[in-house]
Amino acid sequence: MKNTLALIGIVMTINSASAAELVHIFNSPSFSGVGYSSHVLTLYQLETQAKDKNKAAADAMKAKEESDKLNTPQAKFQANLESRIYSQLAKQITDSLFGTDGAPQCTLTNGVCGQMEVAGNNITWKVDGTFIIVRIENALNPSQFTEMKVPSGTFGF
Repeated sequence: MKNTLALIGIVMTINSASAAELVHIFNSPSFSGVGYSSHVLTLYQLETQAKDKNKAAADAMKAKEESDKLNTPQAKFQANLESRIYSQLAKQITDSLFGTDGAPQCTLTNGVCGQMEVAGNNITWKVDGTFIIVRIENALNPSQFTEMKVPSGTFGF
């Protein structure tokens, strides 16, 4: 009887068991293709954001270093000294051109009232009729120059 019950149990189990096809679905869009463009776009955006963040951090560090260099006592002293030197140069040129009464005081030598060299630049000034002409040119390359023409009548005191 035991064998019969076991046989009936096995037959009932076999009838109730069913088989199905095994199907595997990939979760990653790289393999399944579903949502792949969104996946790639998201990765690209993350990479771009990381690069931009790193570049911004590097730029900020560079700007801070430059700012720190300009705020040292030596840099402040040098900037102040340069400012005073350029102010004195401008005063000397002005005195050479106008003197104390506002009239041109220079005597022309080869058409030039005065000349000096500062930091590798030649500075010349002259009075040409009604204009004061100040020319700053690169000593190494005279084709690089800046020329200012100012009407001399506007400087009357």
